[in-house]
Amino acid sequence: MTPQLRQAINLLQMSNLELNELVSKELETNPLLEREDERLNENEPRQQTIDDYDTPPAETEDTSPDIDYDNNFDDDFGSDREGYGISSDADWKDYRPDHIANPDDSFDYFEQKLAAGKSLYAFLDEQIQLNFNTPRERIIAARLCEFLDAAGYFRGNCTKIAERLGINESEVADILAKLKTFEPSGIFAASLAECLTIQLKDLNRFDPYMEILVTHLDWVAERRFKDLKKLGNFSDEDLSSMLNDLKALNPKPAADFNHDLTSYIIPDVFVKTNKYGEYLIELNALSLPKVLINREYYSEIRNLGSQNKEAKRYLKDRISSANFLVKALHQRASTILRVAEEIVKRQRDFFEKGVEHLKPMLLRDVAEALEMHESTISRVTTRKYMHTPRGIFELKYFFSAAAGTYTGDETTSVTAIKHRIKQLTDEEKPDNILSDDMIVELLARQGIKIARRTVAKYREGMNIPTSGQRKRLKRNSF
Repeated sequence: MTPQLRQAINLLQMSNLELNELVSKELETNPLLEREDERLNENEPRQQTIDDYDTPPAETEDTSPDIDYDNNFDDDFGSDREGYGISSDADWKDYRPDHIANPDDSFDYFEQKLAAGKSLYAFLDEQIQLNFNTPRERIIAARLCEFLDAAGYFRGNCTKIAERLGINESEVADILAKLKTFEPSGIFAASLAECLTIQLKDLNRFDPYMEILVTHLDWVAERRFKDLKKLGNFSDEDLSSMLNDLKALNPKPAADFNHDLTSYIIPDVFVKTNKYGEYLIELNALSLPKVLINREYYSEIRNLGSQNKEAKRYLKDRISSANFLVKALHQRASTILRVAEEIVKRQRDFFEKGVEHLKPMLLRDVAEALEMHESTISRVTTRKYMHTPRGIFELKYFFSAAAGTYTGDETTSVTAIKHRIKQLTDEEKPDNILSDDMIVELLARQGIKIARRTVAKYREGMNIPTSGQRKRLKRNSF
């Protein structure tokens, strides 16, 4: 693997935020580069389209680096496809620490170059990956994250969200309940009282007396301490202690993060439908940094420094670096678009019918269809987002394994089976609770081959109680 290819792969896995940061730094250090919108301001403006990415920039010299992601390099990324086979003079040492040998390890470096403080979404996304086992659950969780305000409160409507995703409202409520256990404590609360309650419970400080105080926060704000003491039969010392505990809580859980969730998620791809019901996939041109090489300035400087070896060497280095960046940006955009198109093609039922129709899809499937390596697909689908009629989702959420069936049908995903198990338990009557063995039998009648221990595993992963617990809960609810 050439240094340029490593750098191109590094660029591919960056989010749009990191990419714009990198391009801004390169524009500051390379006089041959300029933003495309600055060039357009000097001439007649025109609307940018995806077609702009279909034609690589013209080159006056054969100085473009090898940045084919699936070129012949080491075993970890191997492929038999040919690369550009161009010179390797470009060097972005300023953007990559010398001690990092694996491009995957450089993420922390770019995180450090961003604004101080971790983004709320990145923090929540890490917890989503750890606490939810299926793409279906992660898609719902990601959708709910879009409804957080700047303080960290949930402002969405579960009924409308469920309708948009094509699922039961109870499933949305279950996911939301689990999100309320995330850090920072109090996140996803619907009100100040709920936010403080969550934090007090986490501190094991929520008792009947504190509940009275939280329920009457308006009295606390109005300093009606005599009324509170009378209501709860508090002593002055008790009330003072509880008030101090309240003051130590954080009424705005998201306030410590550098910006809120909504401003952080910038979709890389838009998915829309036309009047014929066809899906149109477009890159988000506004989020992509577009740069051009100033050929006129290059020719002018080259003529002025034609007799100066040091100037010629510097100019060669700058034009090589500029060519590399332009070609790498084009390659990145083209790759993201191709992968997004393949995902939409394979997951059409999800977009039309809802989350329960998510089909099994592996990185290998998309890689083979596009003649790319799995590692390339993995990088493209991480921290890249798709804006769809059903919400904004990370590309990696659309991947899940297929489940075994008696018929040999491989179109049933693990996500779909979990959804069916949840449906069966939701539809139970108090006098007819299904055991795990009965669920196995019902699924077998539908052609789905699954072991009892697997049903138990899926059920526990979805926080569905045992048959005995469900019997007690449902009898008490009627």
